[in-house]
Amino acid sequence: MVVVLVTIVLVAVAIYASVLFFQRSFEERITKAKSSIEEILDSPLEEELAEVKKMTLSGDSLSGFEAVEHSYYALVNQQLPEISEHLNKLQAELEHYRFWKINGELKQNEARSAKAKQQYEQLKLELAEIEQTAEIHKKAIGELKEEYQKIRKTLLAKNFSYGPSIDELEKELATLEKDFDEYSKVTEEGDYAKSSELLEKLKQQTRLLKIALKKLPPIYRNLKNIFPEQLQELKAGYSKLQTEKYGFKKDLAKHLEAIEQKCKENEANLKQADVPKAEALDQQIADMIDEAYDIMENEYNARLKVTRQEKHLADFIEHAKHQEKELLIELDRLSQNYTLNHNEMEEAHALNEQLKKIAKRFTAYMQAKPKDVIIYSEVLNQQTADLEALKKIELKQKELGESVADLFEEEKEAQAAIQGFDNDIHRLKREIEILNLPGLPNDYIEYFFKVGREIESLDQDLNKIQIDMEQIARDLINTQSDLDVLAQKTQEIIDSSTLTEAMLQYSNRYRTRYPEVASAYAHAVELFNKNYDYMGALDVISEALETVEPGCYKRIENDYKAGNNRREVI
Repeated sequence: MVVVLVTIVLVAVAIYASVLFFQRSFEERITKAKSSIEEILDSPLEEELAEVKKMTLSGDSLSGFEAVEHSYYALVNQQLPEISEHLNKLQAELEHYRFWKINGELKQNEARSAKAKQQYEQLKLELAEIEQTAEIHKKAIGELKEEYQKIRKTLLAKNFSYGPSIDELEKELATLEKDFDEYSKVTEEGDYAKSSELLEKLKQQTRLLKIALKKLPPIYRNLKNIFPEQLQELKAGYSKLQTEKYGFKKDLAKHLEAIEQKCKENEANLKQADVPKAEALDQQIADMIDEAYDIMENEYNARLKVTRQEKHLADFIEHAKHQEKELLIELDRLSQNYTLNHNEMEEAHALNEQLKKIAKRFTAYMQAKPKDVIIYSEVLNQQTADLEALKKIELKQKELGESVADLFEEEKEAQAAIQGFDNDIHRLKREIEILNLPGLPNDYIEYFFKVGREIESLDQDLNKIQIDMEQIARDLINTQSDLDVLAQKTQEIIDSSTLTEAMLQYSNRYRTRYPEVASAYAHAVELFNKNYDYMGALDVISEALETVEPGCYKRIENDYKAGNNRREVI
């Protein structure tokens, strides 16, 4: 029973605590919503509306203010009281614990309260914009008035700096002041929406006028003072250079006339105070004047350089011609005794033709200089190219001369080489003859005579009226190689025949006892005396002796080599 009572008490306490919680929570929400409404009602916005209402407003600005005012009073006199009344009812119903019903209605009123707060902030912002716009225009009126006074003062004090532009500038200022008066009137009437449009237009017009005031004086100064002085100087310089027979790639007379015409065009631009056109044409005139100066200066400097290098070029041409003459004489002399294989004569004649053209151009310039009009920049370019060509011609002349200068030395070296070949082949012949062999292999004889014919042919080629040293050089290399092979073949015959005779003599101690040695002896003798196959004979007798006395061939061969070495030392 006690447990039941405790449970009932606990449940009752829990229910009571929940009721207190919900009651307190809803109370706080209602209080917060009411505070938000009171904050709006207590704000100074109504006083601000009254202050703005005192201002003179018209047009769209007045319509905008009236809309803000109407919305404000609708908010504070109708919407907010209705929300407050509903909140009071909800607060009274809290005593009856209708929490579920209160919760739904409270949410609706909280949303209405938040929307009212948002609407209030928007009205506050719109009213601030009206006040700010009014302040901006009041300030703009003062600033623009001061700006126009400065502009008028500048025009009055410096009207001489603007030349033909002054009338148009004063006209534009008068238009600005007229538009400013209209702007001031509209602003005083309070139509700030229309004032804003007029203000932007005035700012743009003022900005353009200030740009004109800044940029037109330098342009007028160029047109009035600078360009005429430069044109006068250019004309005098052009006339003087014409008298001195200077020529030009461009028609400078027409170019100077075009500059004068451009100056007249820019006077019209200045009269209209057309800054973009005047500025662009001013730059074009300056560029055209610079171009004229550059053209004349270029020709003047070109003449100085051409005149300074006349003697150098003349001496260079004469020197190159002298070198060419000597080269042609030398090549002609050498061509009678030697074959020139690399077009030396053709290249020399081509250099000579090139020299003739350079000399002809230089002569033509020197003849024209006293009496004819000359474009010196073109002459300078041509003479610079000719000087470079002359350097290359001299280098080529030297190269050609050096390429044929050693032909005589090469001929003497070839004669010495052929004499050496002849001595070598006779020495090889004597070395074979000393052996007193029964005969020589056909292939050796054929190769011997082949090398002999090569040496004889080389000697004949070297004794021709016109010698081809390049071909002889190639043939010398081939003959030397063949002679080396012949020497090797000769040595092989000497070595094999001598060793065969020694081995045959050594075999006598074994022939009676060993039939195979006797048979090999007979075969080797036949190869030696009838076939002249000394290598074959050596192989046959050596193989037979090695079977009865291993190592004997190596011993006899070593003795033979040792004897040869002793003879070479002696």
